[in-house]
Amino acid sequence: MKTSLFSLVAALGLFAATVSSAAAAPYPPLKDRREMARIERERALERERREAIQREQQRRLIAERARLEAQRRSEQQRAAERARWEAQHRYDGRGRR
Repeated sequence: MKTSLFSLVAALGLFAATVSSAAAAPYPPLKDRREMARIERERALERERREAIQREQQRRLIAERARLEAQRRSEQQRAAERARWEAQHRYDGRGRR
């Protein structure tokens, strides 16, 4: 009797598990799929927007670095020209006859 009762309970358990797994659709209903597709499109647009902002920030950073490098080279050139001029005119009017 115990064995048959246990077999009955086990069979009901297996039946319940089979029914619950068969009831779950392998894919969401049409409305949910449309909603998921909409959400994915929104995520893709947001990702593209963020990437565009990052590219613009990177472009500005590169332009700023190039501007600062050009400014530094210009200042070095001016300093070298000033030093050259001072070296050429160091003794003008002083100590020469």
